[in-house]
Amino acid sequence: MPEFIKDLEILLRTHSALVDPKKSLHVYFNRTDYGCVKDYPVAIVHDQKRIKEEDALQYFKKNYLLDEDGFSYDEYPKDDLERIATYAPKYIQNVGFILATTKDVPEPTFFNKFKGDYWKKIQSVEGLEAVIDISALTPETSACEVEDALRAIIRKRKEVHQLKKITFVWIVEINGENENIPTVMKHYFKDSTMVVKNGRKTYYMGWSDPLQDINMRYFVCPPE
Repeated sequence: MPEFIKDLEILLRTHSALVDPKKSLHVYFNRTDYGCVKDYPVAIVHDQKRIKEEDALQYFKKNYLLDEDGFSYDEYPKDDLERIATYAPKYIQNVGFILATTKDVPEPTFFNKFKGDYWKKIQSVEGLEAVIDISALTPETSACEVEDALRAIIRKRKEVHQLKKITFVWIVEINGENENIPTVMKHYFKDSTMVVKNGRKTYYMGWSDPLQDINMRYFVCPPE
């Protein structure tokens, strides 16, 4: 079990009702040796031809976010990436949280393998420990709906090939309990799961070290 899982368990079990892990997980990690960044960028649109909305295209152009040939750059200042996520969110991919091995969280640099690629993706995960995504579901969410939510996240993360090399963590927050979530988590994460109670909330956590080890071939709810 990765060492930081214990830190996650403590946070989820002890945080006050005023703390929302979905928004403040990175703040908690300030107390540990890890670095943690919320909404960490892992991919950006490669070619202006992929930007279909005129207002989004003009945003990229007016803010000099494309080179003279209409392609995105390999690197951007943090402020530019944050503004792209605000004003053109379809054209950047952020993960919920990225966990780094030290407080010095590497800035993302992007590359495209082929000229026609839709995305430029991060070149390296050196210095990065894990991707953490948090979902809020309900006590009534069915097993099939839980699986759909998880598979959508896994597919998106596996699209960024470098992320396959590091740990992936999925946390589900429930006001109450949901007996379907452990079933789905056991299917995809095997024994790497945990249930944490905090007042009226239940947190279900599963992880794969690394992400690429998750088998997507078999389903809890096979497609019809």
